[in-house]
Amino acid sequence: MAERLPLEGITVLDLSHLAAGPWCTMVLADLGADVIKIEKPETGDMSRQAGSIYAGDQSAVFLSLNRNKRSVALDLKQPEGREVFFRLAEKADVVVENLRPGKAAQLGVDRASLAERNPGLVYASISAFGTSGPYVDLAGNDPIVQALSGAMAITGEEDGPPSRQGVSVPDFGAGMMAGYAILAALVGRQRNGQGSEVKLNLLDVSVFALGPRAQEYLINGEEQPRLGSAHPQFSPYQAFRCSDDRYVYIAVINDKFWRLLCSGLGRAELASDPKYGTNVGRVEHRAELADQLGTLMAQRPSAEWLKTLQDAGVPCAPVNNLSEAMSDPQVVHNGLLAKMQHPTLGELTTVGLPMTFDGERPHIRNAPPLLGEHTKEILQGAGISDTELQNLIDGGAAALSPEPAAAQSRHTPSYSTSQSHEGIS
Repeated sequence: MAERLPLEGITVLDLSHLAAGPWCTMVLADLGADVIKIEKPETGDMSRQAGSIYAGDQSAVFLSLNRNKRSVALDLKQPEGREVFFRLAEKADVVVENLRPGKAAQLGVDRASLAERNPGLVYASISAFGTSGPYVDLAGNDPIVQALSGAMAITGEEDGPPSRQGVSVPDFGAGMMAGYAILAALVGRQRNGQGSEVKLNLLDVSVFALGPRAQEYLINGEEQPRLGSAHPQFSPYQAFRCSDDRYVYIAVINDKFWRLLCSGLGRAELASDPKYGTNVGRVEHRAELADQLGTLMAQRPSAEWLKTLQDAGVPCAPVNNLSEAMSDPQVVHNGLLAKMQHPTLGELTTVGLPMTFDGERPHIRNAPPLLGEHTKEILQGAGISDTELQNLIDGGAAALSPEPAAAQSRHTPSYSTSQSHEGIS
């Protein structure tokens, strides 16, 4: 019996590139939407050439953001290419774009233009700073937003400089929030029959993601210090180095866990020390407490401490490197890593969707597409004749994958996917 996915029957036209938009549309595709990735015929999504790590000629960045989508190579700067896009948009449910503010209107693919042809269309725009205001004309991306939002200022070692977060929180946070917004807009359309325009930007999402740090500042007006792996509101709540030079993270969020930690460490007297009896006291005396615990943790290897503390009920974990994280017993048990078959690279391992439906995780139906891999099948499905298609190709308004046979052989008709193009916001 064929897998039934929640967004089956929803068509998404993806005009985004790089990270936030493609991350959003990949999740929609994983959930069953037909995501059609509209790419420039010459270069495609900018992420195809991003970074320095490649599998064959495919960048790791592109491979991580574009599975389960179909690719159409279409030049929207040419009237013929735009007209084809309009025909696709007439039957689409969602358009996602992250072009520079004003670029979509300049191309004639903004919400106002498309709503005339499809009033029920949900149109989602992702930008770096917003579509108006003092930064609207500035170039921006993930680390620029980390710096502006305050996140970078509170990340890093206590005596060190501000640090970029190890993962692209603004990009992926914006992608997830865009997915929430799109699904909400689709539910709204079911109720009132009307499409809508969704706008969000990386800066707003990043300030929102500060969560308690923002609220704490808004309450007391005090800047948050950089504390490395420690936490400004809880103690002990940080990584400790062990005798084998491995780190164990201990997260004591309340006084109960503090007592369990003291018991596990064999230092019951610390639990009755008036300086450390409450979290407020432990935060106040954070430095001296960390010194004591650090000296103690350094006396035994990490595996011994983990066994002792986990048996005592203390929230703790090894600080895994990527190799250890990918092979972690719980990650393996959860079945998060998945295989996908790429037409030129063969079998690849990737990280699957972190959710299940009725106990089943949506499978990867198609690997990230080759540039223009699905141009022919999608345009023919939109009523473009062979002669029209050839004219589009000859005029440079469309292009096919250099390996169309291999590409088309792996399309699964029961599920479609769509693409997203996100400009440097």
